[in-house]
Amino acid sequence: MSYQISSELDTASWAEEYQRDSRCRIYQFLTPAAATEMAQMITGNARFRQAHIAEGHNRELSKEEFSSLPPAERQQLVRNVYTMAARGVGFWYGRCGLDKQTPAPLDSLFAWLNSDQLLKTVRAVTGIPTLTSTSAQITSFAPGDFLTRHRDDVTSESRRVAFVINLSEQWHPDWGGLLQFFHDSGTTRESWSPEFNSLCLFDVKHVHSVTAIAPFAPRVRLAISGWFHDRNQT
Repeated sequence: MSYQISSELDTASWAEEYQRDSRCRIYQFLTPAAATEMAQMITGNARFRQAHIAEGHNRELSKEEFSSLPPAERQQLVRNVYTMAARGVGFWYGRCGLDKQTPAPLDSLFAWLNSDQLLKTVRAVTGIPTLTSTSAQITSFAPGDFLTRHRDDVTSESRRVAFVINLSEQWHPDWGGLLQFFHDSGTTRESWSPEFNSLCLFDVKHVHSVTAIAPFAPRVRLAISGWFHDRNQT
């Protein structure tokens, strides 16, 4: 599969915006057909595991594993996640990893994310010519899912630029799932609704979160997120 970037993309204008604050949101990033194809392919093939923090470590559980836990253990797990989140540390959302071992047809996403076409465009927008590779995951935020405030600057992984490709059509901001940026003081700077076929790019030093999905949201918030790196990832 080939996912084409829109021929109408004004790289110079987006580069100018990125330079103002090391972040930008590019609307209609892919061709309409490519964005629809990507969303449909993910919906039909991605298998998500519930990502969370337990005992200070990143964990994942499949729906079957979570359902098989005794009720008291399930309730305690969720309580622990919420307790940590209330202290500002935590997340709870569906995750499907993408890497070199990802089977077809999702392997096409990992290949495209590391393609010359995409990397060249991101280098031009960010002004960082040393970006050489991409690591990524597919995320599915259902009602109640969230990602608390944090930075993405993990030095050992050579992350430089974080990204989100939003793939939920006709998303209403009242449903939550907003990419929210903060001042270092903790006050809110700006919130970006996950508009379909938008690419969000931002320096990994930006403090950000994904607001909780409202209980009345009629569908999940689907996206591809990850990082562009200075060196190749294995």
